Amino acid sequence: MAEQLARDLWRLEIPLEGSPLKTLNSYFVRGERSLLIDTGFRWDSCRAACERQLEQLGADRDRMDIFITHLHSDHVGLAPDLIRPGCRIFIGEVDGPGVAAYMDENRWRDLYARYIRDGFTREETDRLWAGNPAQTAAPAAWTRYQYLRDGDTLSYGGHTFRCILTPGHTPGHMCLYEPEARWLFTGDHILFYISPNICRWETMPDALGSYLESLQTVRDLPVELLLPAHRRDTGVLRDRADELTAHHLGRIEDAWHTVREEPGLTGYEIAGRMRWRIRSRSWEDFPLEQKFFAVGEALAHLDYLEVRGRVLRREERGKYRYYARE
Repeated sequence: MAEQLARDLWRLEIPLEGSPLKTLNSYFVRGERSLLIDTGFRWDSCRAACERQLEQLGADRDRMDIFITHLHSDHVGLAPDLIRPGCRIFIGEVDGPGVAAYMDENRWRDLYARYIRDGFTREETDRLWAGNPAQTAAPAAWTRYQYLRDGDTLSYGGHTFRCILTPGHTPGHMCLYEPEARWLFTGDHILFYISPNICRWETMPDALGSYLESLQTVRDLPVELLLPAHRRDTGVLRDRADELTAHHLGRIEDAWHTVREEPGLTGYEIAGRMRWRIRSRSWEDFPLEQKFFAVGEALAHLDYLEVRGRVLRREERGKYRYYARE
């Protein structure tokens, strides 16, 4: 059942079955025209949960727009299925074009080919092809997204929300900030208990560096209601921004020491030596989807070190291997 958080504001719980994220927090702002923030995978279970809770709230679906914080399928996947004629789907202008890429098979072939060069086996990427929900639960084709820029505003339910560009988790991730009520919808930029996955993006030379800068962008905002996209956990914005910064700075040094002590490893092998908060006896026992995210995050940390001249990447016999620069 939808949970009321403030006047005209509710949290909808959308199940993400089989995902370690467990659920998505979708937020509904009621007004003469209403706004739904994030939607869930394009799965029947997500659709049923979302529509049931909207019905419980008496939402006028013909006067409901949708705001998507970023292009990941657990946020945008269901949006085109939920939208009604005359209503709008908003997304940042950086991430917007990337939604179509999620439906392009050639994009996924190229991505998996790069991951093979970073240490995955062909057998692993073939299994990912059939079972990665980022790919299989992407949204239906939709050509009418309305793009937003940093600083743009949206008005719903007597509230004015400011779009804040926070690249890192994705190239064009956006938060929504309501300065009068001091609400901040953080998407996957700020999470509690779990840390947002920061992976390599071909369009970002230093995704992790961008993420750390984006933490500083929001760190000192006056916020009374912090609204993350996953889990019920919440807390103090400044404290959590500092915790996430410290977490990644520690991981950077872990990656650096691994490269220095074992030169010539692939990103896959380096990820297997990093510490992960997951119930698994060994790297070999990791669920394959979690390996995919773990390697992506290891690569982002290696990119951070490479951009700053601390590691060198070499292609050797079809694999990228890392060496320390002294």
